[in-house]
Amino acid sequence: MTDSDNDLSQHPAYASPGRPAVTTTDILLILRRGWYLPVVGCLIGLAAATAYVLAVPTLYKSTARILIDKSANRFFQANKILDQPAFDDAETGSQIYVLSSESIILPIIRSMDLAHDPEFVGNFRDRGTQSFWGWQAEPTVEPEAALERTAVETFLKRLKVDREDVADVITVTFASRDPKKAARIANAIVDSYIANNSDAKRRSTRMASQLVQDRLSELKQSVMEANNALHEFRMAHNLVNRGTGLLPTEQIPNLTTLLTNAKLQVAEAKGRLDRIQEQTSSEEASGTIFPDNQIILALRSKYLELSTKADELAGRVGPNHLTVVQLRKEMNDTRAAIRDEEKRLAGSYVGAYQAARTQYHDLAAMVAQLSEEAKTESQAQISVRELENTADGLLVLYKSVLEQFSQLNRQPLDPIQDASAITRAAPQLHKNSNKPLAVLAGGVVLGLLSGAGGAVARELAAGVFRTPEQVKQATGIYCVSVPFVETGGKQGASPQASTNSMLLEEFVLDAPHSRFTESIRNIKALADAEQRERRNKVIGIVSPVANSGKSTIATNLAALMAASARTLVIDGDLHKRKLTARLEPDAREGLIEALDDPTRLAALVIKRPRSGLDFLPCVLSKRIPNAAELLGSPQMEQLLIAARESYDYIIVECPPIMSVVDVKMIERFLDRFVFIIEWGQTSQRVAQEALDEYDITRERTLCVVLNKVDPSELRSIESYKGRQLLDYYET
Repeated sequence: MTDSDNDLSQHPAYASPGRPAVTTTDILLILRRGWYLPVVGCLIGLAAATAYVLAVPTLYKSTARILIDKSANRFFQANKILDQPAFDDAETGSQIYVLSSESIILPIIRSMDLAHDPEFVGNFRDRGTQSFWGWQAEPTVEPEAALERTAVETFLKRLKVDREDVADVITVTFASRDPKKAARIANAIVDSYIANNSDAKRRSTRMASQLVQDRLSELKQSVMEANNALHEFRMAHNLVNRGTGLLPTEQIPNLTTLLTNAKLQVAEAKGRLDRIQEQTSSEEASGTIFPDNQIILALRSKYLELSTKADELAGRVGPNHLTVVQLRKEMNDTRAAIRDEEKRLAGSYVGAYQAARTQYHDLAAMVAQLSEEAKTESQAQISVRELENTADGLLVLYKSVLEQFSQLNRQPLDPIQDASAITRAAPQLHKNSNKPLAVLAGGVVLGLLSGAGGAVARELAAGVFRTPEQVKQATGIYCVSVPFVETGGKQGASPQASTNSMLLEEFVLDAPHSRFTESIRNIKALADAEQRERRNKVIGIVSPVANSGKSTIATNLAALMAASARTLVIDGDLHKRKLTARLEPDAREGLIEALDDPTRLAALVIKRPRSGLDFLPCVLSKRIPNAAELLGSPQMEQLLIAARESYDYIIVECPPIMSVVDVKMIERFLDRFVFIIEWGQTSQRVAQEALDEYDITRERTLCVVLNKVDPSELRSIESYKGRQLLDYYET
């Protein structure tokens, strides 16, 4: 079974490599592998939340309500009974801050001795030890003052003041470990606020009364001084009281204004009269001079009716008909009546014009007379009038302040209360707080998220490959997933397979219908397509680092190929020679001897009895210093040329790319490469560097093998394909 539906007859398309994107499926797989981290995080969060709930006791809350009553003060103000201001909405909102101010809570703290209550100040002496270690700054005030300050801070944390849905109701809630204490303090806050409000009103009333009384005394003295000054001035100048009449100089401006208006009225009346006389002098009556006159409107309507009727009749019987002549006569009479009415109305405008002229001349005479009187008015009389006005003004002001003072004295000693307690706080019977449940739930969720985040972060920090999609995105090369198998039992083997014969290098023969074999068969299908199209025979098995499973992939791939084609496997790792140690540990000759004489290849290979493949071991007693030179030598080229003539496939296991340079030396002799990456072990960065180290290697890479994939993880990765995928595998 292949990992994709790509056409195996086509050469794989190499996309531009990029950074692997982390998808939701990848995150779910990461969490599945590291499931214990979210569980541990959940337990730690639950333990921490439980410890917090046990260490921080649940508080009892008691609530009292205050009503800001504005109706009484508004009534008294409307009826002029009292002059006390009432709270508006903005001031009602400001009372929330008044209730939580120190002017309200400090008397309560002192009267109830909360500065020495452990619930409010805690173990205050331990704070000195904390400050010694630098946990808290050393207090800069006296111990008693510091205790009181601490009690105030705790008090404010336990106090909650807010407005209800009704604008005039304020809710006062206090929390305490003792339900009775919570109710007692909440009621004390309400009582303290009401008492403080009453005291403030009394103080403001007394202050206002004193200020008005002082002002009244000042005005009384000023009135007496003004009257004395007036009397002395009159006596000194032998003047009598002129009463309250205006002086000529005071009347002239008003009369001048009236004279100007009269002159304008004369001009308007004269212009209107001239216009009407000009229009009425015409023999022909228009009827438009007085458009609002009802008589003229009626006559005009009659004239138009007669004209219409005469025109219609003249059109039928001719203009000389007796009826037409009679109608024309009535029209002339109507026009004359309109002209007479217009002349009569025009005569009325003559009277209006004469009246305007008379009024103008009268006012002009009065102004001239007052001007003469003003010339003879003495400066002394003007001074007397000024003194009289001053005395009268002070007297009026004195009477106003006296009335205000009388109202203040009529007010009761106890002012009208704006605030009243409509609900008294009562001890709470049960702890209704959902805070413990919220803390526990929050601890569990936070621990779960922290554990999941840790698992994802650890996986991303590791930077390894887990899915074929990651490999494709990182390398741009087609990827085949090969599951991890063990040969310690019969996992993946057919019933006829012998346990003793099961070798990992020949696992495809023991389990021909396993998921492992199908993955190797996928690689073979790619190689067959390349061999048919381009005659590519020599395939190098390479990996970035050691222990990636090159030997297992090489021998199992060769075992499948050997069933239908002549196949040779060469152990090209002259450093470790693991393939030789697993397949032919007793071999005495091999690759080194074949390099010396390529014609001996047929005699040096060893045929595997089960698979039928030929194996060319590498026999060395120790590592040699010129291994890379041997792999890149002309002798190696001649050996592979000889092998091409005898075999359909030559598989060469090469040393790791990042460890030695052997691949760089032998790559020019190889047609295609199979690039091995170990699942969950090979770093993405290392794999990229290995492919980038030799550009020609990437271009000629047949596929990438994600080797040793956890079978359970592979089932999760391919879960989107459905459970029917497993029906063709024997597990």
